Amino acid sequence: MFLGALAEQLEDAAPRLRPEAIEQAGTCLLDALACAYGGREMPWVSQARSVAGSGDEAAIWAAGGRRSGLSDAVFANSVACHALLHEDTHAESRVHPGTVVIPAALAIGERLGSPLVDVLRAIVLGYEAIAQVAAAVLTDDFVARGWRASSVFGPFGAAAAVSSLLRLDPAATAHALGLAASSSAGICQWARDGTAEVFFQNAGACRAGLVAALLAREGATGAASAVEGIFGLRQAFGGARGGAGLPEVRLDRMAISATFFKAHPSCALTQEAIDAAQQLAAQGIEPDAVADASVHTSGAAARYPGCDNGTSLTTTISRQMSLQFAVAAALTDGALRPHRYSGPLDPRLAELAARTSVVVDPDADRAFPARRDARVTVRLTDGRTVSATNRDGVNPTAAAVAEKFRDYAAPVLGPDTDDIVTTVRDPGSCPDTAELVARLR
Repeated sequence: MFLGALAEQLEDAAPRLRPEAIEQAGTCLLDALACAYGGREMPWVSQARSVAGSGDEAAIWAAGGRRSGLSDAVFANSVACHALLHEDTHAESRVHPGTVVIPAALAIGERLGSPLVDVLRAIVLGYEAIAQVAAAVLTDDFVARGWRASSVFGPFGAAAAVSSLLRLDPAATAHALGLAASSSAGICQWARDGTAEVFFQNAGACRAGLVAALLAREGATGAASAVEGIFGLRQAFGGARGGAGLPEVRLDRMAISATFFKAHPSCALTQEAIDAAQQLAAQGIEPDAVADASVHTSGAAARYPGCDNGTSLTTTISRQMSLQFAVAAALTDGALRPHRYSGPLDPRLAELAARTSVVVDPDADRAFPARRDARVTVRLTDGRTVSATNRDGVNPTAAAVAEKFRDYAAPVLGPDTDDIVTTVRDPGSCPDTAELVARLR
């Protein structure tokens, strides 16, 4: 059975994880915390916090020391990690793993007083569980049917991470994963309607995976064939029977090592187009001199809900998803300015976005997801045509992620900001994760 094999492989891998995987988990943790602090005042974060009940089980980050019940705090923190669309991404699985794995892992680490090293190890395993299930379930039909990968596969990541920290044996972990499978959900209609449920979908997945692992610890059972079974995820979400194969967890290609960090608070599939448009802006291309523009990218980007949208740009999420808006904003401002996502739509941006088309580039399509290439071509009113290509994005380094955390968190945390970076970079210095979490006021 797929999930039983996955649970056994994760347990076998846990004590043998390479140091660079643990280090990357620390970078992912800083990135998730950065997003939580940067997004702390977004309306969906306030909404998630407003429905959290009373309690003292877990901290709600960047909330002035507020605490809540465990599952409510995890839900609120996950929303905050996703609030800006500036979170990490695993391209192959189409998931933002930090938004679903890290809030659950850090909350359980806080509750148990786990060493930070154990939490980082659990994060690596959570990212891997997501990638392995996604590899078995993703089909061409998956996106066409309107499913969202982060909320379909996210529960497995949270369940695997929490199971690791709870020290469940492989049999219990397999049950946790089976229970998590039944909470897989999330459609992409928000991308057409411009609505806010996108920010809550990953939080639901995070909370569900947490609860699945806690239930498994109490003896609850989940279907062992929840992935490959006749009524399992591959059939239900991917429209395919058979062919799932078995997981293959390999220490030399862990999913967390293939996870990248966004340079811009925008859909992951717009990042390279933004970079290319910035190159054109740096050449002095004026938006008013653009007769029309085209974005040449992978089919995954062109066909993802909301990405090929040059006209319906009235809401924050519709602008954050749109390739046309991203290019228009980068050409106009020379960068992607967050204020462009809210308030009235600038007529110049709207007109330029409407003059921009999205084209599937065969080379970029073949390269994806190993490479994420994009080219932006503009035809100027004087008859000239100018292009800029970005190959595989400008991926922020670990140092850049730490700086991102400082930028977003320093207004709240002040001098403690650098102390948190130092602790995460030296996890052996933190024998009790609760001490770290106590500083996330």
